[in-house]
Amino acid sequence: MSSCSLIILLIFIFSTGCSFTSEKPITTFKKNSAKIDSSTLQIRLTDNQNRILSGAKTNLQENALYDLTMGYYVLEYEDGKFKNRKIYPGGDLDPSTGVCTDVIIRSLRNAGVVDLQKAIHEDVTAHKKDYPVSRWNNKKPDSNIDHRRVINLEVWFSKYWNEPDDGNFLPGDVIVWDMNEDGISDHTGIVSDVKVSENYTVIHNHPDPGHIADEDKLFKWKISGHYRIKD
Repeated sequence: MSSCSLIILLIFIFSTGCSFTSEKPITTFKKNSAKIDSSTLQIRLTDNQNRILSGAKTNLQENALYDLTMGYYVLEYEDGKFKNRKIYPGGDLDPSTGVCTDVIIRSLRNAGVVDLQKAIHEDVTAHKKDYPVSRWNNKKPDSNIDHRRVINLEVWFSKYWNEPDDGNFLPGDVIVWDMNEDGISDHTGIVSDVKVSENYTVIHNHPDPGHIADEDKLFKWKISGHYRIKD
């Protein structure tokens, strides 16, 4: 074989080497590419956990926008309908809007597990010292807003739900975050049954994206509270 022929043969071999390798599919693992339903993972949830998950997904479908005013409202809605009067228990603001705490309130109400408006109002009334009411200069319990504050939810859940400390998160768990890491909890959501890169997503309402969503944000912020309904 002439030297010219040998050079041509070597060029052909090296130029086609990558094409042989590329015939085998290459899997690229992206953060949002591996969504897995819990039913495929054989996770055994209690009836209450399933009800909370279902309630959260019902809330998710309502697609409430984030209320950037984070305002105070007299709760005049009941079952999605405007009643033109304060509603208690079962009171809500316009269901087309809300903040993070409204996801928890509506989801648990949808689930038939607890009406947090009533539960927290009664608990604040009976055990006022357990709650940081002085933070908002509240002279008495307020059933329009007390249950819509993250810190009050945190107190109530710590009293009446379990607090797993094994780092194991399950669908239906309530999560509280300290986003600013200043020692004050300021966001909350519910663990979903979708997994992304081995982590469960959470159903929450936050200014980003500006509406209730199911997102891979479980570990985006510092977790300051983890609560699971008792069996």
